[in-house]
Amino acid sequence: MTSDSWTLLDSTPGRRIFFRPLGTTETAFYRAGVLNNTADTVMHIHLRIIQANDEDIHSQSNIMRSWASVKRRFPLIAAEVEEHEFGPCFVIREEMVMNLRPEDVTFMEVNSFHHAECFVNDIMDGPRRLSSQLLTRAYILRRTDKINHFHVVVVLAHCITDTAGTSTVIRTFFDTLSSRIEPPYVPLGERVHMYQALEDNLDSGDLPLVKRRWRRALGYAIDLVRMSQFKQGGHTIPGAFKESTPHTPAKKRTHISMFSRVVSSTILTNCHRHSITMNSAYYALSQVALARVLCRRYLRGQISKEEWEYRKRQPMYVLGLVNLRPYQDRDWFETGGSGDIGVSVGHARYVLPFMPLGEMSRGDSSRLELVNGAPEFSALMSFDRFLLRCANVKAQTQKLLKHPRLVDICTSNLRFHWAASEKETALEWLEMGDSVGLENGDKRVSIQSLNPIYTQVGATLGNMDNLIPTTYPLPPEHYLSPLYSTPHAHRAGYPSWSPQAAAFEDAKTPRLHIEYWHPHLHISPAELYLGASTVRQQLQYFAYYDQRVFSEKIVVEWLSELKDATLWYLGQPHGNETLLQSKL
Repeated sequence: MTSDSWTLLDSTPGRRIFFRPLGTTETAFYRAGVLNNTADTVMHIHLRIIQANDEDIHSQSNIMRSWASVKRRFPLIAAEVEEHEFGPCFVIREEMVMNLRPEDVTFMEVNSFHHAECFVNDIMDGPRRLSSQLLTRAYILRRTDKINHFHVVVVLAHCITDTAGTSTVIRTFFDTLSSRIEPPYVPLGERVHMYQALEDNLDSGDLPLVKRRWRRALGYAIDLVRMSQFKQGGHTIPGAFKESTPHTPAKKRTHISMFSRVVSSTILTNCHRHSITMNSAYYALSQVALARVLCRRYLRGQISKEEWEYRKRQPMYVLGLVNLRPYQDRDWFETGGSGDIGVSVGHARYVLPFMPLGEMSRGDSSRLELVNGAPEFSALMSFDRFLLRCANVKAQTQKLLKHPRLVDICTSNLRFHWAASEKETALEWLEMGDSVGLENGDKRVSIQSLNPIYTQVGATLGNMDNLIPTTYPLPPEHYLSPLYSTPHAHRAGYPSWSPQAAAFEDAKTPRLHIEYWHPHLHISPAELYLGASTVRQQLQYFAYYDQRVFSEKIVVEWLSELKDATLWYLGQPHGNETLLQSKL
């Protein structure tokens, strides 16, 4: 049996059971999630009911109706994972798709936004809320202080979703919740076969199995060669690294930094003007921001001479993300695959030169003019040098994306080996419990001994306003609305249908408004995740970090420097242009 085949184990009407092995990428994320809570996504959304006579929107009956609809529209979220000798397998039971389980939706009450945030923090810090039998669940938090406000917290396993899929589930749930009309569903037997493993959903899917395995082996070999660049060196922000750090579950914390709409527009306009993407720019910006953090500490005597000399010579490694949906089967992509539930991401590794130090690299800091305890940006890296570093990242990205074996490289069996390694580590955690790595005698290690180490993980997510609109139901003219007449690659879960006039009238009345939303991501030990996105026309940076290793103080300092660097390099013109005065 090949991994791309769904097998019908029981054909009894109403009790059908569909079965297929997980792909390589799905297996890696499944192992990470079920064993050590890594990679599960928690979406927190704060909503306001717009119409005074629509308070039944967050009634239990309407919530249950809407979540049941989402399960029927995206049956993979109702899947279970079973372990077999040949690996884990998805099992989709028709009864589980058509009916709600007690754990699917949980209702609670909170007395404030802060109370809701505390609940989310409890999810992040506590035991895992998902299992092999429950890959998605929702919490509905009704506000006792504001009856027209409520919160939705959705927890999803990464083995069945990514950013695109998660946003589609959230958007569809709110559209259904606020709508009086229920569009038809794709029949379950047909819908299930749309969920193929990433590795088996390529344009080369019609090749014989032997040739597909050969391509995967080739991708694995190429990835091994690329990995040779990352065998040693690298460095990141200062942290409390210990011998037990790789074996100690991360204590995840978040910090967000946001620009105003006016400044955001200026930054993105300047990116376009200089033919660079925000993704390539923010890697270079985060590097010069880290340089200022380290310079400040070295000049204060908080970093030893030995460590400083080591850091000066080291390259900086970044583990980015690649959306692999556009490289899969074209028909699938254009008929909703761009936004359907499922995991379709790969990793891209970037090598940046040593951190920019300018005059500081010569060792004589007495001549430097310091700004807030560190050399100013122009003294560390000129604007032209900044553009060169952006071009460096862009060239690495294009080289990877143009490679004929791109998907095979990003989904090589090396991921399976990572998953196996994580499994061994996680089992140690399960055996030893919370005591792992928390002993007073745990020995600290130097940055030089962490070989290799990524400076950061993450990527830009782009304009999220396109994926998660703020008002529901979606108006009929919105391209993601189920009433929109033209198919769209990102609109998934809806068959072709002819809505009646009542459906269009119903969708013209706004009923729900998103006041706030933010994703929370479980991370690996010692991980420093830096992302960027645009929400409500505002550019924002967000960092997820392991508080056992990195202090809040240094993460906040780094993001503050990153924001200042963004303003200096991209928030104003350079050269002969007139200086633009921007206020946050």
